[in-house]
Amino acid sequence: MRKANTVNRLDLARAYIKRYIQEKDLKSGDFLPTEKELSETLELSRTVVREALKGLQELGVVRSIQGKGHYLREFNFDAAMANFDYNIKPSLRSFKDLLEVRIYLESDFLARDVFLFTEEDFSRLDALIARMESQIACGASEDDLVDAHTEFHRGLYCHSGNSFLLELISLFSGLQHRFISIYNYQTADREEFVLDHRRIVDTLRARQPEVVRSVLVRHFSDPLSWVQKNMSARSAIGNPAAGAVR
Repeated sequence: MRKANTVNRLDLARAYIKRYIQEKDLKSGDFLPTEKELSETLELSRTVVREALKGLQELGVVRSIQGKGHYLREFNFDAAMANFDYNIKPSLRSFKDLLEVRIYLESDFLARDVFLFTEEDFSRLDALIARMESQIACGASEDDLVDAHTEFHRGLYCHSGNSFLLELISLFSGLQHRFISIYNYQTADREEFVLDHRRIVDTLRARQPEVVRSVLVRHFSDPLSWVQKNMSARSAIGNPAAGAVR
């Protein structure tokens, strides 16, 4: 364990660097002051400054180029994904909150883009549905099904032009994998799961924005029902640390 004064110095250095980024309105690719300059400004050792920068690098805030220094990275979810295994057990509430955000974002984007899909797009989506059908027939694991499902949803937003939406889908996929291992999350009805995705593609082909929206929202009812059921069960027993209902 670090001594308290060392931790305080690290916190001071990180806070100063973050404030510097905000006050100078730095953009991705802009360089930070050198370790020497930061050390002199903060009146801290270069070792402390170096460790503070290393922490920001691990968080995906900055990147280092040897001989040139540290520059600001473009916003990304990579660090969040990489650090999932080191975080405390995710709560059911966080899963529900993220799921609700995803539902409303995805449904709006898909309804907006319904007229942009080509036959080539539909062929790719059909192939992914066939892959999910094959996985179910072979008794594939829930993890494998989540991966195919994630690829399908990323394919739905090939025309969105929004990289954050695609990253959010990947982020949610990572969270689902954790819930499979921690809470034994399973798709309730796998056959209906595949049919839901066929309905999405069928309504896209029919170019019906509002129908697409409602079908997409409906297809999320299984995980939403699962998390609400588990949250209610925990509330009833008054023990949020208890295992999920199987």
